[in-house]
Amino acid sequence: MSQADSAEVIAEFQTEFILTLITYAMTALVVYEYIITVQQEVMMVWLRKWTLATWLFMINRYLMIAVVIWQVSPVTAQR
Repeated sequence: MSQADSAEVIAEFQTEFILTLITYAMTALVVYEYIITVQQEVMMVWLRKWTLATWLFMINRYLMIAVVIWQVSPVTAQR
């Protein structure tokens, strides 16, 4: 393996590592936001009459959690 090939492989690993760190940071931010707002959600959404807006909110909120879990799971993280 030539030195240029080695440098290219190292650069690729560095890029993947940085992308992984960014993904984990964003995941932590999403989890943090969900944790700090769950009490508000219970008071403002769960205890009210369920309307179309309520359903849309819940689908949007919990679909996002599913997407984040899907993205950070080891099976789907491999490209």
